[in-house]
Amino acid sequence: MGLWQPRGRAAQRVNALLASLTLGSLCFMALCVTLKLCADTPQEIEQLTLCTLVASICVGFICKTALFVIQGDTLQQTVRLLEDTSEQFCTGDHNRLTRRRYLRLSNNVYYYCQMVAVPAAILTNTDDEEQQLPWQLPLPAWFPGDIYETPHFQILYVVHSFCVLVAVQSCLSIDIFFVHMMLMVAAELDVLNCNLAAMDHITVQTTRNEEERFIPRYKRNGRRLPLLNSGQSLAEQTLSQDTAHKDLNQQLLNNVLHHQAILRSVSLLQSAMNVSTFTLLFVNMANLCSSLFVAGVLLQKEGNVGKALNALFSIPALLYETIIYCIYGHIMTDQSERLVYSAFSSGWVNSDPGFKRSMLIFMMVTVRPMAITVGKTCRLSKQMLLQVLNGTYALLNMLYHVHRSE
Repeated sequence: MGLWQPRGRAAQRVNALLASLTLGSLCFMALCVTLKLCADTPQEIEQLTLCTLVASICVGFICKTALFVIQGDTLQQTVRLLEDTSEQFCTGDHNRLTRRRYLRLSNNVYYYCQMVAVPAAILTNTDDEEQQLPWQLPLPAWFPGDIYETPHFQILYVVHSFCVLVAVQSCLSIDIFFVHMMLMVAAELDVLNCNLAAMDHITVQTTRNEEERFIPRYKRNGRRLPLLNSGQSLAEQTLSQDTAHKDLNQQLLNNVLHHQAILRSVSLLQSAMNVSTFTLLFVNMANLCSSLFVAGVLLQKEGNVGKALNALFSIPALLYETIIYCIYGHIMTDQSERLVYSAFSSGWVNSDPGFKRSMLIFMMVTVRPMAITVGKTCRLSKQMLLQVLNGTYALLNMLYHVHRSE
């Protein structure tokens, strides 16, 4: 669909053509609805609100798709960085199983997104008045001539159907891509938590015989020398302790490098999601409000359940789209908040002072959790989902007060 930029000149030319076709389809949808609002403004409130709702959704689609294409280089860099990170920091089968679990979750989200359109298709066929019309276009549109003439209607119907299919699949692909990236970051954080908790100091056990009980401990360079193991020389025991300390410090170094790679991935992903996701949340909040308002007004004035359900047809898709961004962004933040506890659960007690200082610095850095912040202020989390719902409720109350005053 031209959203992802491949390598190679020939592939890039074909991709540019497909991207132009996708953006052209979205712009054509927005143009049809805008002409309907300007040239042939509907008199009924439900039709007027439906046109406004479709227009706002089309504008949101255009912004999301255009920004995704513009941010193509940043997104490719993020994908390559996460791929290199997963290959470099893989210490066993447990890490691979963790990444596969998040990959299955990402695939399930894709299937759920495909299924969420089913309620919309069912609800759009519940109105008896709409079923009495012989022909009906998929989208509100204005045509200078007779729109129901034989060649005109068939051509417009095919073009509208193609544009709707392209718009839905392109925006669905963008949503799944961002959710997949957030889940892959959460998978890397989960792997890092496991690796941090698995760090342990290999303790050299000491055994004493009857003669060694009377051997005093000596101090050398301010540090006590432990008693020798039976049959083990001083050089061998010192070498074992040094090897254990080096191994533990190497584990910490690998985890620090893993954490830095994840931080770079989150920074790149946030820069790509900043404007488009903030616009999506704002548009979805307004669309949820308008759908609920029209449904409430129709039930109060006419008591027509069919028309009220038609006004609610977009709510499942809009609500699910908002939920997946906020919930899976919150999962990533939850995994980052566990880092400090995983580090504290490691075997740092018997380690050397240098390791303890390094571990303390690492824990101070991980105290601040990672999060995707869009629009400079909105952090993708469960709290953000509640704020969107509260904003929808506030706008709905305002519209009801304005409607009653009129």
